[in-house]
Amino acid sequence: MINKFKEAVLEFDGTELVIAVADVSFEFTDDTSYPNLCIRHKDYGLISPLSGRTIATLPEINLALRMGCKITYHEALVIDSKDEFVYRDHLKKLIDDRNKAKKDGNKLMDQMLKLFVNTLYGKVAQGISIKKGHDLRLEGTKELEPSAVSQAYFATMITGVLRAALSSLLVAIDELNKEVYNYLPISATTDGMLYGVAPECGIDFKNVVREEFHDDIFSAIESGENVFKPFSEVDPVLFNKLQEFPVLRMLQQSRASWGYDDFIEIKHAVNEVLNVKTRGQAGA
Repeated sequence: MINKFKEAVLEFDGTELVIAVADVSFEFTDDTSYPNLCIRHKDYGLISPLSGRTIATLPEINLALRMGCKITYHEALVIDSKDEFVYRDHLKKLIDDRNKAKKDGNKLMDQMLKLFVNTLYGKVAQGISIKKGHDLRLEGTKELEPSAVSQAYFATMITGVLRAALSSLLVAIDELNKEVYNYLPISATTDGMLYGVAPECGIDFKNVVREEFHDDIFSAIESGENVFKPFSEVDPVLFNKLQEFPVLRMLQQSRASWGYDDFIEIKHAVNEVLNVKTRGQAGA
């Protein structure tokens, strides 16, 4: 099975994805800025050291190999599931409905549908590892049992793909900075990143906002409209670099299958930012 996993890693180009995980030892070079393979620390949760042993998904190992990581395989599992998209239609409807709520300015429905989308991912992983949750009926906490849709392999691939995607953003910036650019990663978590740019990156933030909103940006924000231009127009250097990463091309293809052109969105843009912690930002 290890040989089959190795073949799948080499063949991974972002057009198809099999369920594939491997137990590996890994060693990044000392000059690696953003090692992407995680191990669980008893005090700090998931950390990303330069070396260790872990269980990782195919996209994560594919990215690690791109960075020159030395991989030693101990065991592997590959499940051929390339043509199965269990939740695609259901998620498409939820996301379509949420985008309509955004456009209509219905903030309550927008947030409720966001919760529905995120809850599906959570339910797939529920009960796989020991975790407690608050129960209003018991007026206390209890250990969560598996849900009707709990599936360990699905949960593993969901989290592994997203870790690989977020790491790919950091690696792309690191590779560009080794050329002539000067991007500044500030924080990155879950599915998004905050970064700064220098003049040589060619970005003029006066042109980040769509032209029709230049005169009334505050009303546009209040209305729930997407006031920013497509990421591909605002930062074409980074956008084109991201096309080199198979896991990001896969996410782009997934969005396209739902009828959406974008797979990376600009959420905020500021001239200055104060970073307190990963989720603590203040900007102007």
